Amino acid sequence: MGNGQILHGSHNGVEVLYYRGDVRHTLCVALDRYLQQLLQQPDIRGFVIDLTRAESIDSTNLGILARLAKAMQKARLPKVTLISNQPDINELLGAVGFDDVFSIVDKPVTAWDEPVDIRPLESGGPANGRLLLEAHRALMHLNEENRVKFRDVVKAFEAELKPS
Repeated sequence: MGNGQILHGSHNGVEVLYYRGDVRHTLCVALDRYLQQLLQQPDIRGFVIDLTRAESIDSTNLGILARLAKAMQKARLPKVTLISNQPDINELLGAVGFDDVFSIVDKPVTAWDEPVDIRPLESGGPANGRLLLEAHRALMHLNEENRVKFRDVVKAFEAELKPS
């Protein structure tokens, strides 16, 4: 599949994100902005993330998903449902503690509405660096094991973003 892609669809207030291919940090700026807009909608009832066609997901995208899970908890909405039937991705999800904050299932979802592509935005500069930092902080805050795993990454991003 190669290049990553994230598509969005919805049905009756449940938002669905379809991950395809190799999903990397280059999609994070657009995804974060898109999620922030969706979370402002008053009629949102839930989120489903379909990972059945994802080949890989980097830690920044996992951090964005962790932030989404926390936002849903804060809004007292149902847990985000992750759909994954791939052993490698399931192992990754378990390794970062996603089974504690997401409902993880293995049955694919059919498209509800015509999904639209969340196209990458120009990334780079301080805004992108801050998003990378915040995504990794979100992973750190999921559990103690992640705090240890991502501590050095977060420190590196903080040092990089510190004004000279």
